[in-house]
Amino acid sequence: MSIGLYAVNAYDLDAASNTFYFSGYLWVRWSGDEDPTPGLEFANSVQDWDFTQLALTEEPIELDRGEKLMQYRIQGRFFEPFDLGDYPLDHQQLAILIEDSMRTADEVVYLPDREQTGLDAGLVIPGWKLAGVSADPLLHDYGTGFGDPEEAGAEYSTLRFALELDRSRNLFVWKLMLPLILVMATNWLALVLHPRLIEVRTAMPATALLTTVFLQQSSLAGLPEVSELVLMDLMYVLAYGLIVFTFGQIVYDNSRLREEEPGEIEFVRRWDRISLAVQVTVAVLAVPTVLLLR
Repeated sequence: MSIGLYAVNAYDLDAASNTFYFSGYLWVRWSGDEDPTPGLEFANSVQDWDFTQLALTEEPIELDRGEKLMQYRIQGRFFEPFDLGDYPLDHQQLAILIEDSMRTADEVVYLPDREQTGLDAGLVIPGWKLAGVSADPLLHDYGTGFGDPEEAGAEYSTLRFALELDRSRNLFVWKLMLPLILVMATNWLALVLHPRLIEVRTAMPATALLTTVFLQQSSLAGLPEVSELVLMDLMYVLAYGLIVFTFGQIVYDNSRLREEEPGEIEFVRRWDRISLAVQVTVAVLAVPTVLLLR
């Protein structure tokens, strides 16, 4: 039995609940007199009261090559765990799982109609780039007889259709990294000022630290609470480390200037330049390294 999917709309992606809303067309093509469509089930559908599966014809369509065809319009909310480890450069899949709820894989096998499965030309998901649609046949082994002591378990034929999405790079470059780079530039500017401007030099990294905290909270506000650090978290960890290093450098400079020995100002300015060069080098090397490792 061959099954195909044509995506028309996908929206309301909710990372907190790991769900999304989908609408499109599904068709089932088979040979033989027995109708396999009554056992068709959407395994990852949620909110059954809001799910619609509307047959476009009352009876199967008879094809010239002896096959039968049923077509459906489907729409509803589906569950798919989002992997946010690479946020905001993450790749996501919006999957639709189709399974036979009545017969095992020994009785019916689902095969994807890859030739006609596809995406509508007008399908747009704001903030994401569509990378295509995949279709993979699977076997779902429940490992239970569902109460029947004579059944140790059964495998059911499953199809997994997935919309492949890549998050837009504009979010990472212009909305997340650019503000952080400006804050880091303000932090490093303290090392360029004259060492006698103690109050200003001390206030700049302290302000940068507080600003970075607020930036992190706002940039990750739309994500659910997860135990692992996402990619953007690692960027902020790097920023925190460099800001604290700058603050420590300035505190050390201030302690040296209190001694008022000859040549201290030139000594402090030389070490400020070295500290600035080291920090910028670390940042320039660390950011692409983190991106490559993720």
